[in-house]
Amino acid sequence: MSVGLVAREIGGQVILDMTASISQEVGFVVTNGANGSIAIPPPPAGKTSYFSVVSLVNMDGWRARLPGVVLSGTTLSWAYSYPTRGWGFFSANCRIHYGYY
Repeated sequence: MSVGLVAREIGGQVILDMTASISQEVGFVVTNGANGSIAIPPPPAGKTSYFSVVSLVNMDGWRARLPGVVLSGTTLSWAYSYPTRGWGFFSANCRIHYGYY
């Protein structure tokens, strides 16, 4: 859906276009601090899928790690990784929101 303001001259020529594509959240998944994946529905024709990651824990001075997230087709997957000598890090429980715009 596009919303906004379009101003036209009397002849119909657009002189101002301030429209935007509004996002629609479809759902979310909670990671529970573990790697995983889910199948998500495809976006409607002409729309693009998106995701966003929100930590559900105190990031504790950046010792907590957010997962790397990949959206491939209708598969949303996530995995946690740490530096080689990553002692003291932990996987942050997160909510991954997904939808389309």
